[in-house]
Amino acid sequence: MRPLPRNAITSGKTAKGHTIMGGALPLVCVPLVGRDRESTLSETKNLVNVEPDIIELRVDAWDCIEDSAKSVSLLTEIRGMVKELPIILTCRGHWEGGIKEVSEGAKDALYKEAIDKRLVNYVDKELKYGPSKLSELKAHANSNGVSLIISYHDFKGTPSVEFIYSKLVLEISYGADVAKIALMPQKEEDVLSLLGSTLAIRRDFPDIPLITMSMSELGMHSRLVGGLYGSDLTFAVGSAASAPGQIPVAELRGTFELLYGS
Repeated sequence: MRPLPRNAITSGKTAKGHTIMGGALPLVCVPLVGRDRESTLSETKNLVNVEPDIIELRVDAWDCIEDSAKSVSLLTEIRGMVKELPIILTCRGHWEGGIKEVSEGAKDALYKEAIDKRLVNYVDKELKYGPSKLSELKAHANSNGVSLIISYHDFKGTPSVEFIYSKLVLEISYGADVAKIALMPQKEEDVLSLLGSTLAIRRDFPDIPLITMSMSELGMHSRLVGGLYGSDLTFAVGSAASAPGQIPVAELRGTFELLYGS
């Protein structure tokens, strides 16, 4: 079982107690990928059946995403339904695995309102935005008790261990409260590169929570064993998957009992 990093993030309470990003066990996160209000609320209602530790709202799927008032209203409704369950707000860029293209104005408006009203616990932003944009977002988020996930995704391949390590270090240097990377393996060695890089970062930056994964069926086991190498969260299927290789929550929990003893 991994030691608790000194600045592990308490992201909220669940029925089981405090939910910790960076704690002894990796969190199980369920993404909500509904496209309209009805399907999104249906996914939200189903959460009671899967009992995740945390959820991710993939708002880049929402048909109302360009309408700030409607998006904030839906987010507020979801917040009320899930009560204290921690929420990650993600509007993934279409260039990096996003469900559809979303204007920067719509993204900025929703992130600002979500942070100002403290409707979410985390906001996810791509490393591509650079230090100026990310530092501004971090300051705004942290001042309202919201944490920043800085992420990098490659849906075509897996670069070298040195490249993966450097990307995670760059995220940390840009102020990531949580550093994230997701890569597509082309061969078994690619999964080992992802896990090895995760372990190296965990040892060199023990106080920074990490989210790392190797996607697709080839990389599926990284979602199961990633916590042994330092990853603090894994995505699992609640109602629908948001990326290739995600595993249903019940199956993931069973494996966790064997791997982590809880």
